[in-house]
Amino acid sequence: MSGKSSDRPALTEMLAYVREGDTVRVASLDCLARNLDDLRRLVETLSIKGVRVEFIKEGLTFTGEDSAMSKLLLSVMGAFA
Repeated sequence: MSGKSSDRPALTEMLAYVREGDTVRVASLDCLARNLDDLRRLVETLSIKGVRVEFIKEGLTFTGEDSAMSKLLLSVMGAFA
């Protein structure tokens, strides 16, 4: 389902299922969230759980131990996506 809607049953199910040490692979930033706030919130939620988030198209990975520069890059690229 498109990232355009925040009401996505599969996303809700995945967020409830993932555990520390898991990796979530996403085709592209715009596939995960409908806007920049959602993107940052989802990445932060997953990182707090100890879940690694990989964006394949952009070649970005977030682990929760990310630098300020990584977070800035997520924001800039997310704003354009």
